[in-house]
Amino acid sequence: MLPTMEILENIRKNSEKNEDEVFTRLYRYLLRQDLYYVAYENLYANNGASTKGVNSDTADGFLFSASTRTRSSAAGA
Repeated sequence: MLPTMEILENIRKNSEKNEDEVFTRLYRYLLRQDLYYVAYENLYANNGASTKGVNSDTADGFLFSASTRTRSSAAGA
């Protein structure tokens, strides 16, 4: 299994080279818990991450609940 940062870098490079291409099978990466930790690390330093939105959710609270829901529904599928 490739490290998360390598996967994200490969996706970034491919999307820059192939701007008009539709990328498939990206959903499987949402099952990786470490992907959510990388996203959280990027949001944590952002002062707006803990500001409540119109639905009272915060970006930092959303990531972990979304991660759990995504992995739970994929495991049951």
